Amino acid sequence: MNSYERVKAAVSHKQPDRVPCDFSADKEVVERLYEYLGTDSMDDLLKILGIDRRSVGPEYIGPPLRSFDDGSQERIVYGGPRYKRIPLPDGSATEAIVHFPWADVEKTDDLEGRYGWNGHISWWDFDSIPEQIDALEEEGQFWIAAHGDPSGLQHLCMWVGDEKFLMTLALDQDLAVAMIEKHNEYRLEHALKTLEAGGGRIHELSGGGDYGTQNGLMISKAMFRRYFKPIYTRFYREIKHNFDVEIFFHSCGSVADLIPEFIDVGVTILDPIQVGARNMEIEKLKRMVGDRITFHGAIDIQHLLPYATEDEVRREVRKTISILGENGGYILAPTHAIQPDTPIENILAMYEEALGRQLIRR
Repeated sequence: MNSYERVKAAVSHKQPDRVPCDFSADKEVVERLYEYLGTDSMDDLLKILGIDRRSVGPEYIGPPLRSFDDGSQERIVYGGPRYKRIPLPDGSATEAIVHFPWADVEKTDDLEGRYGWNGHISWWDFDSIPEQIDALEEEGQFWIAAHGDPSGLQHLCMWVGDEKFLMTLALDQDLAVAMIEKHNEYRLEHALKTLEAGGGRIHELSGGGDYGTQNGLMISKAMFRRYFKPIYTRFYREIKHNFDVEIFFHSCGSVADLIPEFIDVGVTILDPIQVGARNMEIEKLKRMVGDRITFHGAIDIQHLLPYATEDEVRREVRKTISILGENGGYILAPTHAIQPDTPIENILAMYEEALGRQLIRR
């Protein structure tokens, strides 16, 4: 099987020749893998690890993203949230949002003239997408994904601030709805233009948003249904009406109680299956919804990959594939970006077990 056929089999709940694989890691981890494997190319790295999924998307051509005197930078669009790298005691660093562009919004009139995640639709050039796909197809037949999703809880929190937006949801329904609608102003158009530019060669629309903590949901199921479920339903219904694509949805944490809701709005691939979170045991999830959704992730970055031995990693990977991958329905990947405290040997062990062969070793 090629990569496209392998993922297609998995999402169709058929048994592929091996489990499909995906990859995500922090910059420091990628650089260490480059050094270890003797490459400086992400394409080469993905090929070595046997990664089946690739991504394409429009080019941002809006006003230049800015850097600020406090060390923060815009990452998404001009005028969007500002991120700052925060040093950690072990010498690595993390990123945090230090400026929320909608933090000053107090009433619906304050939203006039504002824009959300995508900025203005004119800030994006979709014309390069066919060339991106052409370049991938010269290398092989991959499963091709493109980003596109509604603005949900996490997106609004990144623009408004976590505490303020959560309090708005609880205390000011009119303002919360106005914020959500404004933030979604160009989201569907952006996704449709992306898929249209793909000309039927994009297989998956990826996105999502965090709704879980380590121990439960960030908001109640009732609040999800009131504020966000209608938006997801309309958005994904329009996508599926126009394009034959799988819907990939990322939501960290303990989201077992929302998985039936995600399926109901049209989600077909769920990421990251944070197995260390409450009620996210893979045996339970496979029994509960394994015939209705494909699982993506499930290889723990919190405890397993950084702290287990190589043999323990291999055993857990084999167990996960045997449970989630039975009759298809599973794409192996870490439960989030692999962190700098993870030994290279454990990363290679994970993919060696998935591929059923030895990778390059130093």
